[in-house]
Amino acid sequence: MASALSQKSLQIQIQDDLKYDVRIENAELESGKFYNEDDRNDILTSEDVDDMVIRHNGGIRSVCSTDGSQGSIDLVDDVRDATICNLTWKASTESGERNEIKKLNQDTRYMVDIGSWNESGTMESVLVTIKEQDD
Repeated sequence: MASALSQKSLQIQIQDDLKYDVRIENAELESGKFYNEDDRNDILTSEDVDDMVIRHNGGIRSVCSTDGSQGSIDLVDDVRDATICNLTWKASTESGERNEIKKLNQDTRYMVDIGSWNESGTMESVLVTIKEQDD
């Protein structure tokens, strides 16, 4: 049973196509664990994730979680100090339950595109791209 749980992982790759950096705030997990992208055994706290910054002009940063992960993060424009959106996810360990990732409370000045993901089984990698909204 433990091996099935450990395979339930999620890697949210956040790409910043803005002119300014994006920071992560209010990282929360209802279940699961954050971990370092390069080492699954390096468990991160919510505070570690809150310290992450995604560099502008195409920079990518990954937020990784495992073990039946369910949580959320806020994406924040570092210059405007404006919340771009709240990302929430649920990578279920229950047979028949669907995996989900959603954007909530999106600021209309930004475009946030969530790529495709596995709706059942291991969620794997999801690309989230942030851009300025075209006028």
